[in-house]
Amino acid sequence: MDYQNNGWNQNNNNQWDRWNSSAANSSYHNQPTHTPYDQGFSIASLVLGLLSTTLGCCGISLPLGALGILFALLCYRKGKRMNSNARFGLYLSIFGCVYGIGMMIYTIFVQLPAMLQDPAYVNQLNQIYQMLFGMDFQEFIQSFYGTGTSL
Repeated sequence: MDYQNNGWNQNNNNQWDRWNSSAANSSYHNQPTHTPYDQGFSIASLVLGLLSTTLGCCGISLPLGALGILFALLCYRKGKRMNSNARFGLYLSIFGCVYGIGMMIYTIFVQLPAMLQDPAYVNQLNQIYQMLFGMDFQEFIQSFYGTGTSL
């Protein structure tokens, strides 16, 4: 039986010769091929960062940005740099969170008072509250908060 062709060394009691490069079962051919451990998290961070940036005006940029930041930080390992996808996803997620918070502040302090001055909007709001709670918006605010608003 010829042991030299299949990677076994006959002189060492049928030991496997790992330095024989022509062997099909050598250590070079048996190396695992897999993607890096953080590849999925970095792509998720990038996608969530893009979504949080583009959907900032819809009100869901804050949770998407927070998840993007979380996935980017899960890619970080001590002593190693983040890959470019995770780093760019982190930047986009932070921008999306800041943009979402800015849009919420703008809506609460600028748009909402202006909308409450519009009689068509107040009439529509009263109809919705009448269907849902059986009272108009003024009565609902007064019963819930104890005070009324000046429309």
